Amino acid sequence: MVELMPSHPGKRSLRSLEAGLVLFPHFRKHISLSGPVTAAQVAAISEVTGLKERQIRTLAARYQAHPVAESLAPKPRGPRQGSHRIDPEVRLAIDALIEEIALKMVTPSRAEAARQIWGLLHADNGKHRFSADLIPSEKTIERLLAEIPSSVWARNTMGSKTRSAHQAHPGEYQSDGFLDLVQMDHTRGDVILVDSLRREELGRPWITFLIEIWTRSILGYYVSFGDPSIFRCGRAVASALLPKQPVLDHLGVEVSYPMFGLFRRLHADQAKPHRSQAFRRACVRNGIDPDVRKPGPAHLGGHIERLIGTMIGKLRLLPGATGSNVSARDGYDAQAEAAMTLPEFERWLLCQIAVYHHTPHSALGGLCPAQMWAREAAHHGPLLPLSYNSDELFRQFLPSKPLTIHARGIQIKYRHYWHPALGKRIGQKIEVSWDERTIQHVYAELDGSFVQMPVIGQYPDVWEADWEVARAKVRAMGRAYQADGGRAATARAIAAANQEVHQARLRTKEARRGAKRREGEGTTLSDLKAPERPEKPPIQWKPVADLAEDTWLRVR
Repeated sequence: MVELMPSHPGKRSLRSLEAGLVLFPHFRKHISLSGPVTAAQVAAISEVTGLKERQIRTLAARYQAHPVAESLAPKPRGPRQGSHRIDPEVRLAIDALIEEIALKMVTPSRAEAARQIWGLLHADNGKHRFSADLIPSEKTIERLLAEIPSSVWARNTMGSKTRSAHQAHPGEYQSDGFLDLVQMDHTRGDVILVDSLRREELGRPWITFLIEIWTRSILGYYVSFGDPSIFRCGRAVASALLPKQPVLDHLGVEVSYPMFGLFRRLHADQAKPHRSQAFRRACVRNGIDPDVRKPGPAHLGGHIERLIGTMIGKLRLLPGATGSNVSARDGYDAQAEAAMTLPEFERWLLCQIAVYHHTPHSALGGLCPAQMWAREAAHHGPLLPLSYNSDELFRQFLPSKPLTIHARGIQIKYRHYWHPALGKRIGQKIEVSWDERTIQHVYAELDGSFVQMPVIGQYPDVWEADWEVARAKVRAMGRAYQADGGRAATARAIAAANQEVHQARLRTKEARRGAKRREGEGTTLSDLKAPERPEKPPIQWKPVADLAEDTWLRVR
């Protein structure tokens, strides 16, 4: 049965309440809150109010249950609001049709759904075939649809993020103090960027934000054209841990960004990079608890989702902004208007982060995040241990996996890497990390430190993704050559080679049979007897006179 909203209690009119107020002093005087109502009490009230005994006893029971004047006020007549007098079998059929027609991802309007349900109940060739006097009107069916709670509509007709706004979310994911809880998430910016050489369209960037919940400060960020990965998540976390001033100086941005420091918990969603062993291990090594939230709607990371919504809304100020959907950019060519490169966009983003930090925040009681950070940081110890090595930190957050050392070193996708320290470790498994921006070297963790291992052979200094794309193109060329006659030529060569082997075998067999015949048979007693020789015929000599002319002997 389809769940409906609970009926709304009828609101009593002022006239009804005034009638109850007139009766209240008499019931308060004669009716006790415990014990039975006696005939004398009924008679005393009846004499003053003129009510009959049955009415008095009904009102007395209500008064004893709730001794206020409203309990004595007359109830509104007629059926209770929200009640329906629909036949039970018809109601079951209506509920089944509602689930079939209305409660689905692509739902019709309520009026159309009510019309379809009414028609299926009436149809004499359908499976229901109820009589006309049992079937409610379309308006009644439409009211039934309106009484379905929004949470039921959301659960059946909306996606996870959209339906989250229609569901109850009591409680709050709270932080226990300064630098205790940080939330991280990624989003694709609604703006198109261009390359720095020809100013041609490249695409939309990915932006990663980390928000410190206690002060609502943006603790770190990262901008890239690549999809979220362990590498980019690690660089975003490293951005939150390390001071921002070197980055500001490199980009030439003159804003205040004092937010950095080692935090205790990292709250992120169920994305694959967040669940990877390499990322979680790097967090734990630096004293961060990777608190990956359970699968669920976006409200479980509400703080970072709200921040992303705020920052993405600012992207509409930029040339090349795409808007949130197609209708929002109707008549606007975002590709043609795109004008900003990735470094220019990053400088603009740092300015917007500064604006956010100096804007009053409702969750902070009207304080700005920068004010809250300065107040909390003043009472906090060092934000980051002095022994932190930024290079070591970045390498810890690289993707990694255990690999076995072979005689030629470490093998990664047909490439081999070597370091003299591997010579005594052949056969062992070690943890190997790699930077996806280059294939020139990888890092092996040996004795608690990272050792850089160069590649063996001549390889270009390119991103790993670019190298794999180039290898894929070469493989595609090989497949195309095979399809364009190469495969047929291979088949002919294979057949000719097999035929040559077959003929060689036949020739070898024939030669062996001939050799056997030449060698003869084995020796027996009959072979020891002298063989009988045939008699030679006598030679008949002719006289010279009988010989023919000997012109053939003459020398010419």
